[in-house]
Amino acid sequence: MNRFLLPLLGIVIFYSESIFATFSPVEVAGDARLLVPRFLVVFLLFLSFYYSRNSAYIYAFVLGFLYDVFFTGIMGIYMFLFPLLIYISALILRLIFQNIAISSLITLIMIALLEWLVYQFNLLIGITDMNIQTFLDQRLYSTLIFNAIFILIAAYPLKVWMSAMKFRYLED
Repeated sequence: MNRFLLPLLGIVIFYSESIFATFSPVEVAGDARLLVPRFLVVFLLFLSFYYSRNSAYIYAFVLGFLYDVFFTGIMGIYMFLFPLLIYISALILRLIFQNIAISSLITLIMIALLEWLVYQFNLLIGITDMNIQTFLDQRLYSTLIFNAIFILIAAYPLKVWMSAMKFRYLED
């Protein structure tokens, strides 16, 4: 039964992003702000931090492919970027001490990097004509705040659960 909990949680988080995305844009101080939930990135990075990096790569590739199929018209961008974020975060963690605060900060930085790369790619192929200041003001900052709140709520339970799953996996 335990082996099905991790994929089930990944699928639930995958679909929860679309539910939370329906609340966007939000009007704050007279301006429309886009809140892009990146719960899946949080899940994948915490999976790589506290469970298994190899499993995280597999989940990132598969869920990135599904993300491309269901939510974007561009095949491969998330399928490539999700594993790339795991790789970059692993390189960073080789240089610094890891604890839950550092893991959360790295996750937030990876979300910012993902948003920036997706924006640049969309700008390159002409899907968006949003200028950089509009992107920063209306999308990036609000997305980072929204996801930081999610990380504050979910980081500790994810760490404890994934660490316990790893320990049980090592016992078997």
